[in-house]
Amino acid sequence: MFKNSLLPILYLLLFLFPLRSKAQSSYQQQIDSIRREIPKLEGKDLLEAYYKIYNICYYAGDAKQERNSISQLLEEAEHQGDVKMQGTARVALLYYYYNADMKDSLISEFPQQQEFLLKQKDWKYYYDIWVLIVNHHIFTGHSNTALREVKRMYEDAQKRENNYGIGLASYGMGNAYMDIGLHEEAIEAYERCIKALNQVEKGSSTLLDVYPYYCSVLSEVKNYKRMLEITDQWRFYLDSHKKELGLEGEKGAHSTYYTYYYNSRATALLGLGKISEAEELLKRAYEATKDMRDNSQLTVFYNMGQLYLKKGDYEKALHFNNQIIGRYTVQEDPSGVLMLKKQRAEILFQSHQYEEASYLYKQVFLLADSLNINSVKNQLNEFNTLFKVDELEKEQREEHTRHVYIVLGIIIAALLLIGLLGLYFVNRLRQKNSELALALDHAHESDRMKTAFVQHISHEIRTPLNVITGFAQVIGNPNFKLSTEERVDIVESIETNTREITNFVNELLEFSENEGQNHYEKEDVINVNGFCQDIIHRAEQVNNGRLELLYESLVDDSQTIISNVDALQRILRQLVSNGMKFTEKGSVKLRAQLSEDLSMLNISVTDTGIGIPKDQRERVFEKFYKVDSFKRGLGLGLPMAHRIARILGGDLRLDDTYTKGTRFILSLPNQNKLP
Repeated sequence: MFKNSLLPILYLLLFLFPLRSKAQSSYQQQIDSIRREIPKLEGKDLLEAYYKIYNICYYAGDAKQERNSISQLLEEAEHQGDVKMQGTARVALLYYYYNADMKDSLISEFPQQQEFLLKQKDWKYYYDIWVLIVNHHIFTGHSNTALREVKRMYEDAQKRENNYGIGLASYGMGNAYMDIGLHEEAIEAYERCIKALNQVEKGSSTLLDVYPYYCSVLSEVKNYKRMLEITDQWRFYLDSHKKELGLEGEKGAHSTYYTYYYNSRATALLGLGKISEAEELLKRAYEATKDMRDNSQLTVFYNMGQLYLKKGDYEKALHFNNQIIGRYTVQEDPSGVLMLKKQRAEILFQSHQYEEASYLYKQVFLLADSLNINSVKNQLNEFNTLFKVDELEKEQREEHTRHVYIVLGIIIAALLLIGLLGLYFVNRLRQKNSELALALDHAHESDRMKTAFVQHISHEIRTPLNVITGFAQVIGNPNFKLSTEERVDIVESIETNTREITNFVNELLEFSENEGQNHYEKEDVINVNGFCQDIIHRAEQVNNGRLELLYESLVDDSQTIISNVDALQRILRQLVSNGMKFTEKGSVKLRAQLSEDLSMLNISVTDTGIGIPKDQRERVFEKFYKVDSFKRGLGLGLPMAHRIARILGGDLRLDDTYTKGTRFILSLPNQNKLP
């Protein structure tokens, strides 16, 4: 639900390293009592004593004594040669670093501790600490790094045919995919995780971690039927492990384990319209958490708000929203604030409090813009980290650095452009907010367009950027021995994809410039035949003989028009480029002729490509619309060309009568004298 707040923090190794609780007032007395006995102990009894002290310190939250107890446990285990207890102490140390947010120590000591566990073939601890590193990357905002690491972990577990490792890696993979919004991929990973862990007895405890995350992503895609099936599995697990979890008797009804289950199942029931069943579950959760002030209570109160919103009891819905909305700040949890404000705005809107609802919707849209831009910036910073290479020869380092700076500059320019376009859409929304109903309609549409814009740009840039990232890592890895020919191919591929990103940004800049252009000076005397032949000549430099490029003239060599040469070049280059892009073999033909009454000059661009289906022809001039989503491009070229043609006093249309490909006709006033 909420990215960092209302979902439970990872429960990994819950039974070995359980969540901390408030210390008993007598915990120091317990420690002192054990320490007095230590001089009398030896062997396994001595190790057990140190391990008890560690557990007491952990439960009490005494970080200083916890660290000391781990050191003492590890030292004694090494002295006795007890490798099993050494492994326990080493894992405890990494979890101490994780919980204390000592990321430098965590990352630096992880390889050493994993190597120890590998030598001992302690596969449970081996994969436990590996997924801990993966989760560390996710919760520090480095999901792409987490994905790279967890894929290595998955391949390692597959190689060893270790189902526990496969399950744990799939779990980490699901978390990373969910964090970057790839919901379908996350669902596949969680399904794979459950299947693998059900095959190993020691994997059952980890299933407790998987269920809430899996239910969360199912809720995101509104697959409530599958969510209900998963909660059935979840409940079976809880009921069959009550003793192991310490949930016997009244403890189970008031535990956070069951509270998260109630919430997830209630969410699924609400989504399926089963209000009364959802209400019964939420009442149980409410009774269990009404006197608490933790994340479990927050999830209950949010769902209670959703319940009463669906029932039409807006006063109660607002009551529960009020209980939690004040506990969040944008700095602490922007995603949580966004979700709560959306809920509140919906309640106010449904209860006809339109003015206050409109104000909240505006806040939601501005916050969503900010989150989108920050998300892209965070990905940029992470890519920058992934690009860095420690060992390269001077020539390789200079070449790599040059390409990285080019890519970073392009992405930063794209981010700035996204921000400017976002402000542009917000300003348009404010100007048209004269009536409340119309303002809300425009607000929803603006949010959809901006989301689509960010997703579209991210999708188009990601492929070439991934190519650049991959080849940069290859060049930067001293273990790869590359021939001169291979290095040249890689550099060429990097340059090609860099140019592709540059072309995207140039297209955005050109489109933005065109959007602000309402007039073109028509001061150029243009010779029609010479101008069209130049367009074909420039296209041939890119075509390299792949297609037949033709120009057919039905006008005199002396035929001229008065217009704007730069604007006309933009239109015709776009049309010819589109024809070449969507034509695998055949020809692209440019043709010029006058209308029957000689008042207009018609320039057509005809190709023998895939054509445009009848049901999509009306949309070809829409912004961001693409007939073939697999072709590279942003879907801005035709809308821009159409707008320029209108500004020049002409028009651009699709010829519906042509069926062997696509034909666009540009019509311009046949004006051949300066005013």
